Amino acid sequence: MKKVSKIIAMAFGAGAAIWAAGVSFLVYKTFFNPPEPEREQPQANRFYDDDIADAAKITSDAIRNLQEKYEPAEVFITTDDGITLPGFFYINENKTENTFVCVHGYNTDSDFAFAAMVEPILQAGYNCFLVNHRRFGGHEGKFTGFGILEKEELVKWIDCVNSYFPNGKIILYGTSMGAATIMQASDKDLPNVVGFIEDCGFTTCYDEISFLLKSVLHLPSKPITESMGFVTKALLDLDLKSSDSREALKNTNLPALFIHGGRDNFVPTYMVEECYEACASEDKKLIIYDTARHVHSHFKYPEQYEKDIFEFAKRIFGE
Repeated sequence: MKKVSKIIAMAFGAGAAIWAAGVSFLVYKTFFNPPEPEREQPQANRFYDDDIADAAKITSDAIRNLQEKYEPAEVFITTDDGITLPGFFYINENKTENTFVCVHGYNTDSDFAFAAMVEPILQAGYNCFLVNHRRFGGHEGKFTGFGILEKEELVKWIDCVNSYFPNGKIILYGTSMGAATIMQASDKDLPNVVGFIEDCGFTTCYDEISFLLKSVLHLPSKPITESMGFVTKALLDLDLKSSDSREALKNTNLPALFIHGGRDNFVPTYMVEECYEACASEDKKLIIYDTARHVHSHFKYPEQYEKDIFEFAKRIFGE
């Protein structure tokens, strides 16, 4: 009997060790060391169609065009934990004080995320400010906050813009994690912010990780996400459930444009529907581009996307 009990205890201990190792690995890959995205010759995969290569070329061409034609002002913030991050401010020659603040998503940087939108924003008559998050794009920071830390840093970026244009107006424009960052900050005091555009944002970090564990890895999402939450709280002081887009949106009156791809299987469409329904603003609109994948609405429907963006901006800026 003692031998059987010993074997059971050993098996339980081994199982617990394997579970802990697996959870720790997932935390490491998610927050500390996500795989580098393929930018030169990306291939179709479960998240993107064959046209991902076309989107990558459009982006690369746009980056070269910006480098050749513009010299943005480089500005910096220092985060509460001492990280220095750069932002790039494309100031329009027409002397406007109205600015788009562009907030990129997970595992990318502002250049790659918004290169194809900078010139359209400038041509529409606005300034364009590109935010860079911790950890990604070669910038400082050992780990990403997955929007939890970034929503606090967004206030500092807004202060940067306001230091240039104290009487200007700001529209926040974010994609993926950047969109979630904006929604989760939407109930804060954000001086001169008059509205926001979110494209493919998620509800919470917890929900997004749980969804991907189940849909991509086919793993039991709830127990693993709960375990990851315990580890991230202990190691990084990050509560995966603490920043909820829906809860913040219940307390915002900012005009809002919600955008999502109808075939997005990275951040599922039901998340934008929940965020839209939660939003307390009386001025809100939801657009779903039927065949677009994650953050690919602009590439799939460029003319309509820009029309929708700038109709919203013109109205909200009061032009």
